[in-house]
Amino acid sequence: MSKSSEKKILILKNDRAGDLFTSLKLISSLSKDNIIKIYLSELNYGFSFFFKNSNVRKINLNPNLLDKMAILLDIVKSNYREIYILTPKKFYFVLPLIFRKIKFYAIVYNNYSKLRPNKFLRKFIFKFNIIYRDKINKHSYRNAQLNLLDDGTKIDNQFLNLNIPDLSIDKKKLLPKNFIFFQFRYKFFEILEWDFNQISEFLYLLNNKYEYVLFCSDKEININTKKYVDFFLKEFSSIDLNNLKTVNKNSKSIIYLNDLDSFDMFHITKLAKFNIGPHGIISHLSYFHKVPSLNLFNFEIFNKADFVHQKISFSEWYKDMNFNFSFLNKNFSKTKKKIMKNI
Repeated sequence: MSKSSEKKILILKNDRAGDLFTSLKLISSLSKDNIIKIYLSELNYGFSFFFKNSNVRKINLNPNLLDKMAILLDIVKSNYREIYILTPKKFYFVLPLIFRKIKFYAIVYNNYSKLRPNKFLRKFIFKFNIIYRDKINKHSYRNAQLNLLDDGTKIDNQFLNLNIPDLSIDKKKLLPKNFIFFQFRYKFFEILEWDFNQISEFLYLLNNKYEYVLFCSDKEININTKKYVDFFLKEFSSIDLNNLKTVNKNSKSIIYLNDLDSFDMFHITKLAKFNIGPHGIISHLSYFHKVPSLNLFNFEIFNKADFVHQKISFSEWYKDMNFNFSFLNKNFSKTKKKIMKNI
């Protein structure tokens, strides 16, 4: 394709890390023979290595006034032919009304009588697909995005237009073979009321089935997460891939990955024999790498309405992914049996 026929395309994708993976095939497909700029958030910017050949900007998950002004100025100054709204911010749905000459593509939402955006604003979107929050979705969020592509656009099923660098040899040398990877997220397990003893017991149970257990905790360190990090560093061996350092404790086969960044998590989930953790980023990383996983859910079902709501949510995010999952509750004994049965 000649430079004169290249399109300048803006992609608004400042959401969470797991959400980004649902858009990778679309972004890769658009990247061939086009000039791409992508807005990412502080939560998914760690995966910007995918977009080496694109212009990537970081803004807030919830755009502030400065972010909005920067986007408006960018659109005014740039000659975008197409803009893809892939994260449902109210501000973004006003843009097609302002910039009438640009083709906007978007995922929109229907939730009973509440529409996002409303019918009036939808008139100015060149092409959109609907995600339903009031009934089971025929297409997942991932496939609904692919349906935005114009006829004739070749879908890049192999992600050939993404940049996927390998893990360095020095980092690989620090990692054991034959390991299971577990992601600990404090909010998820605090709802289940796991204490330090139960967390340790669970890690040792995993170690009974796999030669090594590698695990990480929340990326953001704050007053809520620090107590867990301190406990993990005190009780277990650790690897710091950022500084290529290891600390060995008595539990040499259970290893805490301290301050694990997005790039290294991407490769750890690829190298693992099995991944396990709360549904979200682990689910999408495992699906991307085609590595077996167990995805954990902790919501409670009190009535039929709760059950239907969760089925709808599942159809939006995980339809056709064919992964294993377990619903957990506060009964630690039953929770252990459920998890161990599925790994």
